[in-house]
Amino acid sequence: MPELPDLEVMREVLAERVLGRPILTARAARPDILKTVSPPLDALAGESFREIGRVGKHLVLTVRDDLYVVMHLMVAGRLVLTGASTKVTKATGFLVTFADGEDLRLVENGSIKRAKVHLVAKPSDVDRVARAGVEPLSEAFTPEFLTQRFAGERRQVKKAITEPSWIGGIGTAYADEILFAAKLSPIRYVNTLKDEEIERLWAATRDVLRAGIEATRARSKGTLVSDEGRAAMQVYGRAGEPCRVCGKPIAEIRFAETHTFYCTHCQAGDKSIADRRSWLTR
Repeated sequence: MPELPDLEVMREVLAERVLGRPILTARAARPDILKTVSPPLDALAGESFREIGRVGKHLVLTVRDDLYVVMHLMVAGRLVLTGASTKVTKATGFLVTFADGEDLRLVENGSIKRAKVHLVAKPSDVDRVARAGVEPLSEAFTPEFLTQRFAGERRQVKKAITEPSWIGGIGTAYADEILFAAKLSPIRYVNTLKDEEIERLWAATRDVLRAGIEATRARSKGTLVSDEGRAAMQVYGRAGEPCRVCGKPIAEIRFAETHTFYCTHCQAGDKSIADRRSWLTR
């Protein structure tokens, strides 16, 4: 799933490549991808994108002060720029055709298609945007914010930092990386964290996300890239491989579509975490 670093670089690339280009048409190749009926898609014809923003895991494309396209790529969605004459495949869910003959397409490979597109008068008309949590690279994200947010909450720290109404843009991959950098077990309850652990978590969040943006930007080289091929991950996707810090094996917890990777030594005191349903669903 695209997360904050991936989406932030997508935002930058879109800002470079689509702003100001007159829109010829827009259409939903897969009808259920469009989650709104008013304003109609025809309202985009003759307009152009003025600004590209991001709220959590949503991309917000400004057309006018009263017209926005809000996209959530979900698990497998990605954006591509291609010639309008290129065949529209089954993977294409939504496309905007520019007057100069190029398309911006939202593509999802695989059988499960969950991406969402909203055409709205203001971004907050999208419920998840209206309820979005604090941006972790903003000035509002502080150790004090985390202390107040976690107070009295009996929730595991991985679930807490990936809760979009608390903190925006963090998914399972970068959560694992953040917790490794902070030397915290993914199943620690947030109401048990000490001040110095919260300080570590705050600093690790910002450092890991900033490094992720830089690495994604370098890989992108000005093009739209997906979350595939992420480089320099310390624990995510590395089950069974040696930890790059201590040499002990990286462990994995699985439940349904959820995967959690951690170092048994650096984060769990040389103990493996039981693969239990309970902590993953709380």
